[in-house]
Amino acid sequence: MSEPVQAWPPTPGHYATTLVKNGPRVAVLIWFGAPIIDGEEQDRSHRWNIEVDGATDRWEKGDDGYRCRVALDIDSFWPWVARDPIEPSEYQYLKAHSAWAKEHAPHHPKAAPRSPVDFHTLPIRF
Repeated sequence: MSEPVQAWPPTPGHYATTLVKNGPRVAVLIWFGAPIIDGEEQDRSHRWNIEVDGATDRWEKGDDGYRCRVALDIDSFWPWVARDPIEPSEYQYLKAHSAWAKEHAPHHPKAAPRSPVDFHTLPIRF
């Protein structure tokens, strides 16, 4: 039997989760350190950070219409991702498979992880 998950602080490591019901599994990385926004490590105080399906930030639009990139909020994912810890090799595979699907197979469920998988439209595998 595994240990119970603590609500806070998060446990750094590699995880997998789905972003919607019946969605494909995506890679998740949790660490404590400087936030990364638009691929660049920020010169800010260290905090708990999360990377979900290769993304560490998102676009946010203010009331004045100004858009900016902000780091993903770990509170939206922790402790729910803790139920599926994975090895670093599986994390790399999930991340690479998702990147491949987005570039080469836009019809693949991994190319749109925020959409549920429609099993009736998937091609038959032989």
